[in-house]
Amino acid sequence: MTKETGPQTAASSAAADKMGARFVEAGLLTQDQVAHVVELQNSANIRFGEAAVRLGLLTEQNVQAVLSEQFNYATALFPSKNLDPTLAIAHAPFGLESEAIRQIRAELSIRLSDLERISVALVSANEREGKSYLAASLALAFSQMGKRTLLIDADMRSARQHGLFGLDNKTGLSTMLAGRTPIAAGVGAEGFPHLRVLCAGPKPPNPLEILLQPALSNLMKQLADDFDVFIVDTPAAKTSSDAQTIAQQVGMCLLVGRQHYTTLDDLRQTQTQMQTAGAQILGTVYNEFSEDTTPVGGNKFWNRLRKWLNGPRQN
Repeated sequence: MTKETGPQTAASSAAADKMGARFVEAGLLTQDQVAHVVELQNSANIRFGEAAVRLGLLTEQNVQAVLSEQFNYATALFPSKNLDPTLAIAHAPFGLESEAIRQIRAELSIRLSDLERISVALVSANEREGKSYLAASLALAFSQMGKRTLLIDADMRSARQHGLFGLDNKTGLSTMLAGRTPIAAGVGAEGFPHLRVLCAGPKPPNPLEILLQPALSNLMKQLADDFDVFIVDTPAAKTSSDAQTIAQQVGMCLLVGRQHYTTLDDLRQTQTQMQTAGAQILGTVYNEFSEDTTPVGGNKFWNRLRKWLNGPRQN
C-alpha cells in the first residue's frame, strides 16, 4: 500500500505545483495562497481548483479560464480594452450563452462536414436583431476549435465588426473591392491566433455596385487556401439588396430573428429573397436579448435560445 501511495503522492504534488504556478503566472494567486490551496487539496483529497474555490481565493470562472489556456482554448483571460465586453464566447466561455453558440457551431460543422471549407453569411431582415453579434461569436467559436477563420464584415452601410474587435476601419473590404488597396486577409484578433477580421472599410457611395457578383466570391477564392471557415456579416435584408447578392456569392446563409421584434412576414420575405438568389438556407436562429441592460456596441445574446438551425441537412 505504501509503495502505491508514494508515487501517487509525488505525482499529485507535482501536478499541484504545476497548477499553482499557472495561477501565480496569471496573477490570480500568490505563492502563500498556493500553499494553503495545496494543503486543503491534500487533506480533502480534492482537485486544486476546487480547493481554491472553497477557500474563496478563486472563482469557478478563474479556474476554467486558466484550464482553457492550458489546453490552448483561446479565451479573453485578461480583460482587453479592444474586445467588446459583451462577447460572451470570449469573456465567459463556460456560460449558457457561450454553450448555445457552440451548439450552433457543432450543428454547422456536422451538416457541412463533407465540404472542404465552411462559408456562411449571417442574414437578418432588420437591424438590431443580433446578426453581427452572432457572426462575431461564431467566428470566435470556430477559431477556438483550431479552425483558421476569417470574419468578413460585408455590411458597408452600418459596419459593426471593427467596433466589436476594437480595430481600425480606415481600410477593408470596400477599399479592396474598389481596387484602392490589395486583397489581404484582414488583421488578427487579439488573443485568438486562429481568427482574422476583415473590416468593412470606409462607407462607399455605391456599396451594392462594388459587391456585385463576382467581386466578393473572387476575393474569397483568393484567400481560400489560408482559411477553413468564412463567416460573413451582412446588412439588413429589408433595407437594401446587399444581403441577397452577398449570400448568393457566399453560397449558404443562416437567418437570424429576434423575439418580440422580428415578424414572421419579415422572416418569410427574407427567406424568399435568399432562395431567389440561389443561396442555401441552413436554418434560422431565433434569439432573445435586451438592449436596455447592455452597453452601446454590443448585445446580450443567447439569454434563451428558442429555435435554431431548422433547415435541411447538407447531403
